Amino acid sequence: MTTLDEAHKFKRKAAEAVDEPLSREEIMTRYTKTGYDLDVHPAHVVRRAHQRATLCFQQVMAGEDLSPTQFAALATVLKHGEVSQNHLGRMTAMDPSTISLVVRKLLKQGLIKRSPSQTDQRLAIIALTDEGTRYTLDRLERSVEVGQKLLSPLTAPEQATLLRLLQRISGDEPGGAEGK
Repeated sequence: MTTLDEAHKFKRKAAEAVDEPLSREEIMTRYTKTGYDLDVHPAHVVRRAHQRATLCFQQVMAGEDLSPTQFAALATVLKHGEVSQNHLGRMTAMDPSTISLVVRKLLKQGLIKRSPSQTDQRLAIIALTDEGTRYTLDRLERSVEVGQKLLSPLTAPEQATLLRLLQRISGDEPGGAEGK
């Protein structure tokens, strides 16, 4: 019969045998078998494209205290008029915590105003201030320039194809990611 200490030692040795470090050769063999390649992994490539999009926005909008998500919210309210904060978040594909931060920043800048809904007290209605309207209108063309700069390495047909495919992946097109 074994003692409790001997049983623990046996378990520890068994666990150590399972957890023995892998050799570099074994690691690379298993790595290669997976087919993983960071440079062509779709999620990595999309993340890099997002980094480039953000850089293009910062370059074109240099000197502005404005993020791409903040501008998306401003342009959406400009296009649609008064809208609930919840609906604004859905239209700009922002989760509730993100749209809340965006709205708070734009309120602080005096570009939007928030008021309770006349029909549903649970809703906050967002509208542009006069300053916000002028501010957004004055920057729309520069935002278009951001898109042009981002897509500049591509031909016009490639740009159209890329945008169509990205819309499908993001589920923004019938039959897209969520429609399949």
